[in-house]
Amino acid sequence: METKEDVRDTLVFDMKDLRHEDFKAFEALVPPASLGLAYEEVEFIEPLSCSVQLFRQGNDNVYVAADVETKISVECRRCISPFEVDIRTTLELLFVVGSESLEQREADERYYDGETLDISEDVRQGLILDMPVWFLCSEMCKGLCSHCGVELNHEVCSCETTEEPAVLDSNPFSVLSKMLENN
Repeated sequence: METKEDVRDTLVFDMKDLRHEDFKAFEALVPPASLGLAYEEVEFIEPLSCSVQLFRQGNDNVYVAADVETKISVECRRCISPFEVDIRTTLELLFVVGSESLEQREADERYYDGETLDISEDVRQGLILDMPVWFLCSEMCKGLCSHCGVELNHEVCSCETTEEPAVLDSNPFSVLSKMLENN
């Protein structure tokens, strides 16, 4: 295992480090921007903390196990308040020496040139897939009042509540439900 001063800032590995060993472990603190992790609705507030183990399989194949975590700041979809979320992903990949031609490539195969192994794209995709699609500060978040905009988690608004949601008022078919009530 690398010492604290040996912490890397990349997910690209030189395979000559593994030539005479069957196992090697690395720690990395990777800036999110170096992996293309820049999104309008998500702010990465910490570098990616990565624990990576490389296992030699046969002569040139390499099994990679990686645990990656970071912290992001997002806006709640209901109340629009910012909050922080921990994001974690775990990868287990087998890299095989070879070319990456479309005829050969299988969905679960990863190729490398035998000299350098780069797991940056796999980490980027893993983090994106492990992010929630719909960010909520809490499952119990009440959101904003649809009439006055008050955040209902912290205040009670003075708007009159009706049994029908405001969405029905703007729906041209809401008249049909009223017609059914009268019959």
